[in-house]
Amino acid sequence: MIIGICLSILSLVKAPSAFSNGESRISLETAIETALRENPELNTIREKMKVARARIDGIALLGNPELETEFFGGAYAQQSLELTKAFKLGGQRGHRIRLAETQLEQVETELAKVSRSVTRSVKIVFYELLLIQEKLKLTREIVQHNEQIRGIAKIRFEAGDISVTQANLANIHLQSALREAATLESKLQLAQLTLNGLMGTSLETASVAVGELREKTLADTDRKLTLDTLKTQALKHRNDLKSLQLNTQLTESELRLAKAVNIPDLSVGALAERRTGENAFGVKFSIPLPLFNRNRAEIDAIKAQQQVETVEINNFEKQIVQEVIAAFLSLRTARKMLAFYGGDSLKLLNENLKLTRTAYKLGETELLELILMQNEFNKTRFAYLDALGTYYKALTELEAAVGTSLESVP
Repeated sequence: MIIGICLSILSLVKAPSAFSNGESRISLETAIETALRENPELNTIREKMKVARARIDGIALLGNPELETEFFGGAYAQQSLELTKAFKLGGQRGHRIRLAETQLEQVETELAKVSRSVTRSVKIVFYELLLIQEKLKLTREIVQHNEQIRGIAKIRFEAGDISVTQANLANIHLQSALREAATLESKLQLAQLTLNGLMGTSLETASVAVGELREKTLADTDRKLTLDTLKTQALKHRNDLKSLQLNTQLTESELRLAKAVNIPDLSVGALAERRTGENAFGVKFSIPLPLFNRNRAEIDAIKAQQQVETVEINNFEKQIVQEVIAAFLSLRTARKMLAFYGGDSLKLLNENLKLTRTAYKLGETELLELILMQNEFNKTRFAYLDALGTYYKALTELEAAVGTSLESVP
């Protein structure tokens, strides 16, 4: 008994935390807003957008002219000067601008896609943090009750009412609850670290999730959703699908540019020549003849790429539909599992446990009966919390599969 009590005292001493003493209480909405503003990956994409805009602005209206001069000495010295400017035909500059604008739109789509992914990750980690906090709160209640049970067991053992085996059993269950609390505290710190990383805030901050995982907070939105509507919304709103569709636009612009490059450039030049005793001026026009190279290799390669992208889009649309169906089924299963804990089952178990604890204090029941009743109640409460966590995660995964908030789905 003395050894057991000493172990209990040692287990209550907390290990040094890797987090600072200051706690940051944060709601889900604030966590998402902070992540969308400070997340490192999103900030990197925003810098890419600046590069894409700079490329549009960097497309010059006209190219530089070319100046060429020649000088010959001797008795018949002469000097010639030639200023030439090449003009690109076929609207090449317009095609290059459209290419750069499509590339900018791709980066914007990537930003939206990663923003949706970050939002999903923040929600999952936030709900996980809430779940661990609830479990830790419950475990600490269990520790307090087990300490009371151990104290009563000690008194009854000293009075000779119970055996040493029953007294040791009370201490064993206290140690088990303390180990579970220590495990949950470690998981809590890891979840806080992950959430801080997603939000781009200080990693040492102990972020405390504000909110509760309770069935009464569940919206009725998901019950009104149909699978066909969700599939339609996903194909309409998924940013990764939009990115593939932008690739086809980009390839089409590249094809038009390749065909425009096939049109020869027109060079116009002004000539000036000075010889001994006379000056001469003239105009020069030149245009290459596309007899041997008509840029067919690049044009054919781009057309083949168009076929590849068409197949990729069709396959990805099927993948999106599959993801939506899987997420919808997971949500429906999670809702069914949650329904098992409806009604007064938890309330009745809690009342029975209170009555059994009172009977144990009065010496009217055995310790083993109390432990069995307490284990059943705790197992049910933990299972209920897990079911809530699974439901919220399934809800988040369905939103990610659809690509938009479920509240905006008609």
